[in-house]
Amino acid sequence: MRSLVFLACLVASASAWHIADKRETREALLKVLGLPQELARHSDESPQDFKWDDCGGSGATIKFNNIMVAPDPIVLPGNVTAMFSVTALANVVAPLKANVELQKKVLAWITIPCIDQIGSCNYDDLCTFLPSGDCPPILEKYKIPCHCPFEAGTYALPTTTVPVQVGPLPSWLTNGDYHGKATMSDGSGKEIGCIEAYVSLKAS
Repeated sequence: MRSLVFLACLVASASAWHIADKRETREALLKVLGLPQELARHSDESPQDFKWDDCGGSGATIKFNNIMVAPDPIVLPGNVTAMFSVTALANVVAPLKANVELQKKVLAWITIPCIDQIGSCNYDDLCTFLPSGDCPPILEKYKIPCHCPFEAGTYALPTTTVPVQVGPLPSWLTNGDYHGKATMSDGSGKEIGCIEAYVSLKAS
């Protein structure tokens, strides 16, 4: 009996150490990610514009035709100019799952962990994050839906500038270069679309 109690205590201690170790590792990682970085994408040697790519396979039903975001680097808070054109080859219905990978360049690309639903996260249904009620006027003006389901068709926002006011930012969201990739799938797990982008940020 004593041996069983000792074994249980040993397992509990090891589990607690493992949890504490993981917590300390994550906190150390966030401190590194929180260090403001030089914007390597905008160096004099190799300046780069906003870069994006439709990474969906041949069977994808969500096609990204064009995307533009300016200025680059994006300054938050501040004015952001954007345009996009997206085609849905079939109706997009709930649940709309997504796997998001977000990285920050700190000498090398470092994956940002999922914290409070921000970062490299898996989402069971993006539809639940969409606003309820009426869509914003800018979307209604160009007949762009903001609720699921989305009917098949092409949706386009012409070049538009909007002020972006943000609340307290995550500690890791500081000056730097970022890479993001979002892979979307339907309720059965079939991939229906993918988008990735490189962008730089200045948090004022």
